[in-house]
Amino acid sequence: MTDSPYLAFKEKLCTFANGQAGIRNPFVIVAVDPPLEHRTTERLHEWAVNATEPPTLDSGVTIQPVWLDQLLSETKVYNLSVALGGETSSERIEETMQTRLAEELVQEMVTHEIDDEKLETQQHIVLLLNLGSLYPFTRASELLDELDRRNVKSTIGIPFPGDVVAGNLNFFGGDSRRYYPAHQIDGQILEEHLQQ
Repeated sequence: MTDSPYLAFKEKLCTFANGQAGIRNPFVIVAVDPPLEHRTTERLHEWAVNATEPPTLDSGVTIQPVWLDQLLSETKVYNLSVALGGETSSERIEETMQTRLAEELVQEMVTHEIDDEKLETQQHIVLLLNLGSLYPFTRASELLDELDRRNVKSTIGIPFPGDVVAGNLNFFGGDSRRYYPAHQIDGQILEEHLQQ
């Protein structure tokens, strides 16, 4: 076993994609030092697209990065919030976003981002990148719950910008949570792990 949470995250994704059963679904989450979120997601994107670093994917395993910050602008709730702008209170916009964003993001993913047959196979890894861009409107747990509700079978990986507090993940200083049903990688991705 590796002492690098960055490598352990990628290895666990590959293990699930190769058929290991998950808690409910093959979901994997790893904490990332928040200032390193974008560097980490760029590295993961390179691994997914160009196979630039280990581990290599077994035959039949596919991987797809999904940029949450880009997908955000495709949702109806985001576009409605932008259109309303100064016509309503920021509290009202935030409440509407918090109520509907996770559902709409997953709807966009399953409708426009991920092929139907890949939604049905654990051999397809989906990396949900730039989660921090959704703060404070939705959380990783809400995205995972919505993916679970839609019975998505793909292996899902989320680099989580936050700290590990008493074994739980802490998102931008909010409440610490255990992200059931995700397999949580021990530790936090730090600068030293991106140097290896």
